[in-house]
Amino acid sequence: MWTLEKSIVIDRPVEEVYRYGSNPALWYQWYVGLSEPKKMQGEGESGTRADFDYTMMGMHMPITVEVIENEKQGMGFSWKGKVTGAIQSHQHWIYSPEGSGTKVSYTEEYEMPSSLLRKMADKLIIRKLLDNAMEQTFRNLKDVCEASKLSA
Repeated sequence: MWTLEKSIVIDRPVEEVYRYGSNPALWYQWYVGLSEPKKMQGEGESGTRADFDYTMMGMHMPITVEVIENEKQGMGFSWKGKVTGAIQSHQHWIYSPEGSGTKVSYTEEYEMPSSLLRKMADKLIIRKLLDNAMEQTFRNLKDVCEASKLSA
């Protein structure tokens, strides 16, 4: 298993960023490579399950995300999810106040799909591509949140 960690500060109140960022129906708007949900049971609370396609290197990989935790913690919020299907991972997103904005921190432990590993022999390149995609995902989240009043 590999681990990926990122964080960013977004100039919007923590409640707004959390409501938008933790809503599976909206992830495709900012999460690089993720489709709109094909099927969703729940509205983002613990137990919600959503089916997506995740595209990487031209490969469309079906995945299911299950929300394990979605709750207020202190002055912020914690979201944990489990990804199964073509990719196996555990994600943890923390939304915490940072001045008048929000610090979003992310940790993911993941296993690479064997189909991708067969297609691309150099694992270090795959890790770099995933890191770059997550960096762009965070910039997208920041841009969308700061560009408009969120109504999610």
